[in-house]
Amino acid sequence: MKPLLIWSALVAVMFGGYSVVATATRGTEQVFVVVDSSFPMREVWSRVPRQLDEIDDRDHAEFALATEKSAVHGFQDELALGAVEPFAPCTFEGIDQYPDAADADERILVTTEGSCDTTALTGWTIIEVSP
Repeated sequence: MKPLLIWSALVAVMFGGYSVVATATRGTEQVFVVVDSSFPMREVWSRVPRQLDEIDDRDHAEFALATEKSAVHGFQDELALGAVEPFAPCTFEGIDQYPDAADADERILVTTEGSCDTTALTGWTIIEVSP
Protein backbone atom coordinates (compact mmCIF):
# COMPACT_ATOMS: atom_id res chain seq x y z
CA MET A 1 0.00 0.00 0.00
CA LYS A 2 2.85 2.38 0.83
CA PRO A 3 4.42 2.10 -2.69
CA LEU A 4 1.04 2.97 -4.24
CA LEU A 5 0.76 6.11 -2.09
CA ILE A 6 4.32 7.17 -3.01
CA TRP A 7 3.63 6.56 -6.71
CA SER A 8 0.35 8.53 -6.51
CA ALA A 9 2.05 11.44 -4.80
CA LEU A 10 4.82 11.53 -7.41
CA VAL A 11 2.32 11.46 -10.27
CA ALA A 12 0.30 14.25 -8.68
CA VAL A 13 3.41 16.41 -8.21
CA MET A 14 4.57 15.77 -11.79
CA PHE A 15 1.20 16.66 -13.35
CA GLY A 16 0.81 19.66 -11.06
CA GLY A 17 4.26 20.91 -12.05
CA TYR A 18 3.48 20.39 -15.72
CA SER A 19 0.24 22.36 -15.48
CA VAL A 20 2.01 25.26 -13.70
CA VAL A 21 4.74 25.40 -16.35
CA ALA A 22 2.26 25.08 -19.24
CA THR A 23 0.11 27.90 -17.84
CA ALA A 24 3.07 30.18 -17.13
CA THR A 25 4.61 29.77 -20.59
CA ARG A 26 1.39 30.10 -22.58
CA GLY A 27 1.38 33.11 -24.90
CA THR A 28 -1.01 36.00 -24.63
CA GLU A 29 -3.96 35.80 -26.99
CA GLN A 30 -5.06 39.00 -28.73
CA VAL A 31 -8.82 39.44 -29.07
CA PHE A 32 -10.41 42.16 -31.22
CA VAL A 33 -13.94 43.01 -30.06
CA VAL A 34 -16.41 45.11 -32.04
CA VAL A 35 -19.59 46.41 -30.44
CA ASP A 36 -22.45 47.19 -32.80
CA SER A 37 -23.44 50.76 -31.91
CA SER A 38 -26.34 51.18 -34.32
CA PHE A 39 -29.97 52.16 -33.60
CA PRO A 40 -31.21 48.58 -32.95
CA MET A 41 -28.70 48.24 -30.09
CA ARG A 42 -30.47 50.91 -28.02
CA GLU A 43 -32.86 48.29 -26.64
CA VAL A 44 -30.01 46.13 -25.26
CA TRP A 45 -27.34 48.80 -24.66
CA SER A 46 -27.52 48.48 -20.87
CA ARG A 47 -26.48 44.81 -21.20
CA VAL A 48 -23.38 45.48 -23.31
CA PRO A 49 -21.00 46.28 -20.40
CA ARG A 50 -21.87 42.98 -18.72
CA GLN A 51 -21.20 41.12 -21.96
CA LEU A 52 -17.83 42.87 -22.30
CA ASP A 53 -16.97 41.89 -18.71
CA GLU A 54 -17.70 38.25 -19.55
CA ILE A 55 -15.42 38.45 -22.59
CA ASP A 56 -12.51 40.09 -20.76
CA ASP A 57 -12.58 37.57 -17.91
CA ARG A 58 -10.26 35.35 -19.95
CA ASP A 59 -6.78 34.64 -18.65
CA HIS A 60 -3.74 35.27 -20.83
CA ALA A 61 -5.57 37.60 -23.21
CA GLU A 62 -5.53 41.25 -24.15
CA PHE A 63 -8.35 43.05 -25.88
CA ALA A 64 -8.78 45.81 -28.45
CA LEU A 65 -12.22 47.41 -28.73
CA ALA A 66 -14.01 49.21 -31.54
CA THR A 67 -17.48 49.97 -32.74
CA GLU A 68 -18.44 49.46 -36.36
CA LYS A 69 -17.92 53.23 -36.70
CA SER A 70 -14.56 53.85 -34.98
CA ALA A 71 -11.82 52.44 -32.76
CA VAL A 72 -12.31 52.76 -28.98
CA HIS A 73 -8.97 51.49 -27.61
CA GLY A 74 -6.01 49.32 -28.57
CA PHE A 75 -4.87 46.12 -26.89
CA GLN A 76 -5.09 46.20 -23.08
CA ASP A 77 -6.12 43.90 -20.21
CA GLU A 78 -9.77 45.00 -19.99
CA LEU A 79 -12.50 46.18 -22.32
CA ALA A 80 -13.58 49.75 -21.57
CA LEU A 81 -16.47 51.02 -23.70
CA GLY A 82 -16.48 54.54 -22.28
CA ALA A 83 -19.10 57.05 -23.40
CA VAL A 84 -20.12 55.38 -26.66
CA GLU A 85 -23.82 55.75 -27.46
CA PRO A 86 -25.72 53.87 -30.17
CA PHE A 87 -26.56 55.97 -33.22
CA ALA A 88 -26.93 55.73 -37.00
CA PRO A 89 -27.53 52.66 -39.12
CA CYS A 90 -25.27 49.64 -38.94
CA THR A 91 -22.60 48.78 -41.49
CA PHE A 92 -19.62 46.45 -41.23
CA GLU A 93 -18.02 47.73 -44.40
CA GLY A 94 -14.31 48.16 -43.74
CA ILE A 95 -14.37 46.53 -40.30
CA ASP A 96 -11.52 44.20 -41.29
CA GLN A 97 -9.40 47.26 -42.10
CA TYR A 98 -8.80 48.17 -38.45
CA PRO A 99 -5.10 47.49 -37.68
CA ASP A 100 -6.01 45.62 -34.48
CA ALA A 101 -8.33 43.31 -36.44
CA ALA A 102 -5.43 42.11 -38.58
CA ASP A 103 -3.22 41.43 -35.54
CA ALA A 104 -5.88 39.61 -33.50
CA ASP A 105 -5.98 35.88 -32.85
CA GLU A 106 -9.77 36.06 -32.43
CA ARG A 107 -12.42 38.53 -33.60
CA ILE A 108 -15.72 38.96 -31.74
CA LEU A 109 -18.79 40.99 -32.66
CA VAL A 110 -21.32 41.95 -29.98
CA THR A 111 -24.66 42.75 -31.61
CA THR A 112 -28.36 42.06 -31.33
CA GLU A 113 -30.69 40.00 -33.48
CA GLY A 114 -31.72 41.72 -36.71
CA SER A 115 -29.36 44.66 -36.30
CA CYS A 116 -27.03 44.01 -39.23
CA ASP A 117 -26.20 41.43 -41.83
CA THR A 118 -23.21 39.52 -40.44
CA THR A 119 -22.82 36.98 -43.25
CA ALA A 120 -19.71 38.74 -44.59
CA LEU A 121 -17.91 38.36 -41.25
CA THR A 122 -16.34 34.97 -41.84
CA GLY A 123 -14.17 33.70 -39.02
CA TRP A 124 -15.79 35.98 -36.45
CA THR A 125 -17.51 34.93 -33.24
CA ILE A 126 -20.95 36.60 -33.18
CA ILE A 127 -22.48 37.24 -29.75
CA GLU A 128 -26.11 38.35 -29.84
CA VAL A 129 -27.32 40.28 -26.81
CA SER A 130 -31.02 39.58 -26.22
CA PRO A 131 -33.55 42.14 -25.02
